[in-house]
Amino acid sequence: MDNSSQAWKVKSSQIVFAGGPLQRVTVEHVVLPDGREIPDYYRVDMPDYALVFAVTADDDVLLFRQYRHGIGRVCVGFPGGALNAGEDPAAAAARELAEETGYAAAAWRPLGGHVTNANQRCNVAHLFLATGCRRVGEAALPDIENPELLLVPRRELWSRVRLDELAGVAHAALFALATHPMLEALPAGGDPRYADHARAATR
Repeated sequence: MDNSSQAWKVKSSQIVFAGGPLQRVTVEHVVLPDGREIPDYYRVDMPDYALVFAVTADDDVLLFRQYRHGIGRVCVGFPGGALNAGEDPAAAAARELAEETGYAAAAWRPLGGHVTNANQRCNVAHLFLATGCRRVGEAALPDIENPELLLVPRRELWSRVRLDELAGVAHAALFALATHPMLEALPAGGDPRYADHARAATR
């Protein structure tokens, strides 16, 4: 199928807000393929981010338990954070893992970049599986949510972590992808550059 025939045309675009984590809130006047027009279609742009399913050499998985004000409750999630301007997602994943936990990984497997809201875009979650993780330094200053770092044996994940505790959709997606048996059957691969990023981030 020719996707170009399905693309909406943008007649005009105006930034109506920018501040904090919201890089841009844009209102667009768009024309649909059938000729209909929507004069006020909103797009939201936020920084892309990386999330890491980090497994230690002892087969423990690194998790954070912390309060999230957007949903008003404590939940569980994986290490990660926003990409810096122009930063490679793999470099960001290794940097965030080191900064938040003090760990570096021996091998990395990218699990794709996934848009968090296909209608408004919002941002892209770059998901990674990191294995052979070991403590190489101290974590940097914690987030304002004061997260609690948990090491959960991978074999106990499904019993210790309920899916509703993973409030963020990207965290739930990473959990599902990284623990899927078909993924484990694929060749391990791995890119040595990622280990270099992790070592550099802890210096």
